Amino acid sequence: MTLQKSIIATAIALAAFNTHSASFQLNETSASGLGRAFAGDAVIADDAAVLARNPAAMALFDKKSLSLSATYIDPGVKVEGINAPDILGAGYNVNELDQDGVVPSAIIPAAYFINPVNDTFAYGLAINSNYGLKSEYEKDYAAGSIGGKTDLKTINANISGSYRVNEQLSLGLGLNVVYGEAELIRHAGKVLESGITIPGVGLVFPPVPTSTEVVNMSGDDFGYGWNVGVVYEINSDHRIAFAYRSKVELAFEGDYTGLGTPTEDGSLTIDMPSIAEFSGFHQLTTQWVAHYSVMFTQWSSFEKLEAYAGNELAFEKQESFEDTYRFALGATYNLNQEVTLRMGVAFDQSAAVEHRSISIPDSDRLWYSAGATYQLNDTDSVDFGISYVNGDNVVVTEEDALLAALPDALSPFVGNKDWSFSSEGNAWLLAVQYNKSF
Repeated sequence: MTLQKSIIATAIALAAFNTHSASFQLNETSASGLGRAFAGDAVIADDAAVLARNPAAMALFDKKSLSLSATYIDPGVKVEGINAPDILGAGYNVNELDQDGVVPSAIIPAAYFINPVNDTFAYGLAINSNYGLKSEYEKDYAAGSIGGKTDLKTINANISGSYRVNEQLSLGLGLNVVYGEAELIRHAGKVLESGITIPGVGLVFPPVPTSTEVVNMSGDDFGYGWNVGVVYEINSDHRIAFAYRSKVELAFEGDYTGLGTPTEDGSLTIDMPSIAEFSGFHQLTTQWVAHYSVMFTQWSSFEKLEAYAGNELAFEKQESFEDTYRFALGATYNLNQEVTLRMGVAFDQSAAVEHRSISIPDSDRLWYSAGATYQLNDTDSVDFGISYVNGDNVVVTEEDALLAALPDALSPFVGNKDWSFSSEGNAWLLAVQYNKSF
C-alpha cells in the first residue's frame, strides 16, 4: 500500500472512529417527555409517545391514541484551540482553531399510534429517531483531517404489541426497522499546506491546499432489532416498568473518494448499542405525581471498528468505550382540568472519556426541564416542553489523521502529532406535540 493510500485509508478509519467515540443517542422522543427531562418515560403513559420507550405500557390505554411531536434543538457547541502539531512551527496561532456553532440546529419529528383491541391486547406503531448527530467545520479549518463534516441520520420504524397478563402485570414486544444515512468528509488542513519534508529524507508528501478533500464517504443501510417491556402496577397510584431495546448493526455501503483516487465502493459498520431503562410512577396526591428513570446504554458492546475502501481492509482497531447511565427525576402537577405542569432534572453521562473527539464534542450533561399540557377538549390536547442542557467543559486531544499515517520511522522527525482543544457543549431544546384519543 502506498504512503498516499495509507494516509487516506487511515483518515477514513479515524473519521469513522470519531463518529462512534462519543455518545450520539437521541432522547428527544416527545414534548411531554421533554418537559420532565424524560423521567418516568417508560411507565407514565399519558400519551401515545410512551411507545418510544416501552411497548408494555400500551396496556394502560383504553382508547385509540395518536401523538405527533417535533423537537427543535439549538446547540451552543464551540471549540477553542490549545495546542497544534509541531510540524506547524512554534509560532503557530492556536486561535485559528476556535470555532463556534460546530453543531447546527435541527428538528426531530416523531409520530405514535396505539390501538387497544380489547382489555387484553393492544398494538401500536411508532416512527422516531433514537440516534443521530451532525457536526461541521469550515472547509479550510486547520485541523481538517479530524474536523470536517460528520453526519449521521437514523429513522426507527417500530411495530409493537402488548398483552395484559392480569390486573397488575403487562408485557410488550416490538420489532424495529432502522434506516440510517452517514456522510463523512475530511480535509487536508494546515499540515499539508506546505507539504511534509523530513530532514535527510526530503519531501515525503507534496503541498496540498488546506480545503482539499482527503476523504468523502457516504452510504446508507437498513438494520433490524427488537424491544421488550414490562409494566407492574402495584396499585392504581403506583407502578414501575422495565424496558429493553436491542443493539442494531448498520453496515453503511456507498461511495468513497479519496485524495487523488477515483470513486470506489466504501463500507463502514457501526453498532447502535442496546438500551435498558427502569422507570417509576407514584401518584402522591390528587395533584402531585413523582416519577423517575434510570437508563443504561451498553456502549462497551462496540468492540472493534472496520473500514473498507474497495475490497481492501483500510483499518481495523480494537476499542474500549464505556457504558453510560442516565438518571432523571421529575414531577407533574395537575393545576386544573385543562392544564398540567411538568418539571424535571437529569444527569447524562458521556460515553467518551479516553477517546473524545471534536467531530462530536461530548461530555457529561445536566438537563433542566419544564413543560405543560393544555387540554383542548375531551379528546385533544397540546404539549409544550423546554430544556436547557448544560455540558461540561472538557479538553480534547486528537492525533492528526494524516500525520498518524506516516511510517513509524519518520515519527521522531515529525514530533508531536496531536491537536488539543477545549470544548463546551450546551443546548436549548423546544418541543411541541399534538395528542388525540378516539
